[in-house]
Amino acid sequence: MKGLSKLLLSMAMACGVIATPVQADIEFKDVMGRDIILEKPAERVFLGFYFEDFLAIAGPDAYTKVAIFPKASWKDYRQSQWTTYTKIIPELNTIEDSGSIYTGTFNLEKLLTVKPDVAILAAWQYKSLGEKVDLLESTGIKVVVIDFNAQTVEKHLASTRVIGKVMGTNGRAEKIASEYESTVIDVQHRVTDYLTKNPARRVYVEIGTGGADEYGKSYSTSMWGKLLDLAGAKNIATGKFEGSAHLTPEYVLSQNPEVIFVSGAHWSKYDDSALLGFGTTEEQAQARYAPYLKRQGWDQLSAIKNNDFYGMYHSGTRTIYDHVFLQYLAKSIYPEAFKDIDPKKTHQAFFEQFMPQKLDGTFMIKVDG
Repeated sequence: MKGLSKLLLSMAMACGVIATPVQADIEFKDVMGRDIILEKPAERVFLGFYFEDFLAIAGPDAYTKVAIFPKASWKDYRQSQWTTYTKIIPELNTIEDSGSIYTGTFNLEKLLTVKPDVAILAAWQYKSLGEKVDLLESTGIKVVVIDFNAQTVEKHLASTRVIGKVMGTNGRAEKIASEYESTVIDVQHRVTDYLTKNPARRVYVEIGTGGADEYGKSYSTSMWGKLLDLAGAKNIATGKFEGSAHLTPEYVLSQNPEVIFVSGAHWSKYDDSALLGFGTTEEQAQARYAPYLKRQGWDQLSAIKNNDFYGMYHSGTRTIYDHVFLQYLAKSIYPEAFKDIDPKKTHQAFFEQFMPQKLDGTFMIKVDG
């Protein structure tokens, strides 16, 4: 019997009929609800946006699989990030540059020449490209849409899992998504419990691009406004406009906010902007925020009187780790409900676990009064 088995096996091998495992197609829906089918994880990607998020979800070798991307969208708009990551991932400097959909420099012909397997687009990029998406797909490039800009838990989780599907890093994606969701749920539970016994606190948030001499835009239904909603704040911008816009100094003073947040970053066009981010020391950040305390009338605001003036890294919002900044906002507004929570440690832990380097810089500050 054994001899017969060996004979049959050798005959099958000779005829080439031994079955080999066939890799199943990867099937999923992107955040637009579009059905996506990939034969295998992507090996050559056009990455339209969400550069840090992609790195966290796809893993430390993520950029060996990026064939082309809009370099200026990272280099010019998130300078301290770019400086940090090019030291760790020098090949970022040599990846093909597609030009930017946002600034109108996007080079479709170059993208088609590079021939990526998959184009990962932000929802706003997908909408901007319009019929060009059909052209991409007609050449065999799979177009996949993600959306962290929507600033909803649902789309954050879906976008994370989509990247995991595309890149073959489902386990990593699921771990990041689970951590994000559990943090948001915890914040909401704590805030809800606190607000059953206490009133919501009045909050003003502003982007610090122009520094203290210029009132930056505030947020109601987007970016920091969305996070303030999740944090249970009484945002003084709510109902004044949709998205982001300027509030007048007179209005801000009339509302007497109890907590103030000004977002900071490295903005190349502004010398006096609120400064936070990679490579920034606490002393440098405090020096840039100090002039805000001298704004006309601010010394009469409850937030300033009670030393409740805070800064947070502007590029931390609309990312897969903005749950860290949600935690920070919520703790700053309702410290009694978050005595056992340290958002800075949460931030550090995320980088140690999912990024190629430890966190180095200043990303959250309480402004010295």
